[in-house]
Amino acid sequence: MYPGLFLILILILILILISAEGLRVRLRLRFRVETANRRHADSFTLVELLVVIAIVAILVSLLLPALVGAKERARRTSCRNNEHQFLLAVHMYAEDNVQWLPSGASQNGPLDDSIAVLSTNVRNRVIEYAGTFLVMGCPSLGAPFNTQAGWYDQGYGYVLGYNYLGGHTNTPWPAILGGGTWLSPQKLTGDPVNSDPMAVLFTDMNNWSPGYGAAVAPHGKSGPIMLGYDFGTPDPQGRSSLDIGGMGGNIGLLDGSVSWKPIKRMQIYRGSQMYETDGCISMW
Repeated sequence: MYPGLFLILILILILILISAEGLRVRLRLRFRVETANRRHADSFTLVELLVVIAIVAILVSLLLPALVGAKERARRTSCRNNEHQFLLAVHMYAEDNVQWLPSGASQNGPLDDSIAVLSTNVRNRVIEYAGTFLVMGCPSLGAPFNTQAGWYDQGYGYVLGYNYLGGHTNTPWPAILGGGTWLSPQKLTGDPVNSDPMAVLFTDMNNWSPGYGAAVAPHGKSGPIMLGYDFGTPDPQGRSSLDIGGMGGNIGLLDGSVSWKPIKRMQIYRGSQMYETDGCISMW
């Protein structure tokens, strides 16, 4: 048993004993009072009311974290299902294009790309295969994500509510902040660059950008955390998704599987080909 929970149980027991003692005193006094005072004796005392309120407050404090945790677990499940739909759309695209995955290039071309951005054409094709724009971002995230119009960064492309690691050029990009490197899958099968079926193709958006002044953690302890001008919240001042309270994220592999990974087991990766530490930095 956790020490904190044990202390709470002891406190509840003490409060119950106090309440019981108060009730015993009341019963003893009840036989001594005159008939005119019986109505007053039958009422609750202030101490007993406070004891009841304290017990209710303690029970609520014990139940509330469990309810919040259940809600966040439901968000993770919804997000995982959404990622399955995105991966299915990408697989269908590849089947119709000689196994080639959708390009990860931005509107500026393949040398100025980011894992969180798709060109207009690729975004439209993925939505066409998926049948809905809702697969383009984690359902937990609010606007400007998950809107039919999408979040368009003028001249660069559409910002996803996920990270898409397929179809990027020149990988592995150099490591950043002492993190790791990754290879971008180019084809669903027969890939000359990265044919590993367990290669990461898709991740939750645990991203931050010191240069852009934003940080996102789609799965915080009590829901998504979005900091930055675009979200109407304070600048995160270069803090990472872990620093702002991220708990982890779903990771989709080339074989179509999706699984949850705690953020403390994640590694830092470069999320944009250019801009060094001012660009996109990610964890998965």
